Amino acid sequence: MKKIIICLITLVSYSLMAQKENYVWVVGHDYNFDDSLYGRVEIDFNTVPPAVDYFVGDVNMNMFVCNTSISDSTGNLLFYSNGCDIANQNGGILFNGNEINPGSYHTTLCDDIGRGYAAGYPSILILPVPSNDSLFFLFHKSIKYIPPPNEDGYVDRLLFSIVKVKGNKTTVLEKNLTLMKDSLAYGEMNAVKHANGKDWWIISPRRNSNQFYMFLFTKDGIVDTLTQTLGSIPPPDKEGYGQTTFSSNGDKMIRFYPHEAIGLYHFDRSTGLFTDFDTIHIDFGNFISFDGGCAVSPSGRFLYITAVTKVYQFDLLASNISSTQTTIATWDGFVDPIAISFWLCQLGPDCKIYIIGGGDTRYYHIIHNPDEQGLACNFEQRGLVLPTPSGASIPYFPNYRLGPIDNPGVPCTATVAVNNPVSSLNLNLQVYPNPVAGLLTFAFKDEKGQKRIVLRNMYGQIVKQVAVTSLSETYTLSVEDLTSGMYLWEVNTASGIRLGSGKIIKQ
Repeated sequence: MKKIIICLITLVSYSLMAQKENYVWVVGHDYNFDDSLYGRVEIDFNTVPPAVDYFVGDVNMNMFVCNTSISDSTGNLLFYSNGCDIANQNGGILFNGNEINPGSYHTTLCDDIGRGYAAGYPSILILPVPSNDSLFFLFHKSIKYIPPPNEDGYVDRLLFSIVKVKGNKTTVLEKNLTLMKDSLAYGEMNAVKHANGKDWWIISPRRNSNQFYMFLFTKDGIVDTLTQTLGSIPPPDKEGYGQTTFSSNGDKMIRFYPHEAIGLYHFDRSTGLFTDFDTIHIDFGNFISFDGGCAVSPSGRFLYITAVTKVYQFDLLASNISSTQTTIATWDGFVDPIAISFWLCQLGPDCKIYIIGGGDTRYYHIIHNPDEQGLACNFEQRGLVLPTPSGASIPYFPNYRLGPIDNPGVPCTATVAVNNPVSSLNLNLQVYPNPVAGLLTFAFKDEKGQKRIVLRNMYGQIVKQVAVTSLSETYTLSVEDLTSGMYLWEVNTASGIRLGSGKIIKQ
């Protein structure tokens, strides 16, 4: 039994502490020494809450819309890109990392205007080469620009560049290699792990189409390309709006365009093909939503749709998903200097969903408990305040933690920390035994008064909570009915003051 417990602790610890590719987000504008209201920002999830710092790099790189980054297994930033160039953790351009996505569109946006390479969201992503911790592929969509008088722009190629990380040296080995030459959707590129938990599927629709490309990425590179036609054809005038995303376990893809029905695609991670398609009807009321985004809760149960002034929740486990539409947030009218409304979404490593506030603003909204139903999901408008505007940017991350079908793991943890690990904050509070099989005891030495005990799973969902009203110095909580694994506990006073928090292992 002792060996089994040690193995369980080791496995859980590895899943939480050794896969931190999405722990550092880089957003914002070129830094400006004359005006500190503009610049680049790092959001670092290695601390709780995430640290938000003004960042001055070696060169200017505007992170407008097109945004990707990757950290090592311990959460240290390796490199990032805005679709124009590839930079190291210090903000300097990598050797051979300049001029990705070359062409007239690059010249106009990256060189002349000085913005990021706006090819939609997501239009760029980084994947580690399976079974190789030093090689990474950067996949990026390239725009063909047609100048006036018939000005137009559309994605005509999917390119990739290869980055090698060796010690403190990071270089671009090859860049702008063509993977696919075809008219592709603006943005809407996603990646999801193969059923073996090692390889990857990269999925992108064709332009204004219901035909999809699926690329199989293994240790040998792209080894297969599949095509499939399924679902409804998106309206051409909605190109570039809305968002497409996968559930964390990879079995569902959501395709959302503003003021249109939601496309729900069921995905087979083994074959790389969709197995079914459903439509989720959404009631926008009298408001015509011109943009929006989507995200799925860590467990895969709840879908969130943003529609500028509203955020809706749907229960994907319900027999009639459309009927579960619940409004969980309404824009409160805040303006700074534009409306801080609701836009693109990304699940964070702390199991919270972050939503761009309006556009190029200093705010992200937060869904703190996305696996809770209705208003219990705890939506906070402007929950994360940045020192500078974001550049209308939020990085895209696939679920790097996703394991094989029989052991998918968890995509995030409700409390993540390296520098500040979760532990008891009060020496007068003890929780034992740990590991625990049946009864968990909380001992409150010199802690009188009412208290609230909360126990959460690793998705952040509350699995047990109790109000302790007695003056006894101990309280015993039964956890016998819980499944084996790691849980997070916290004890607060009646007024909300945190007395302590920590982790337990349920045998």
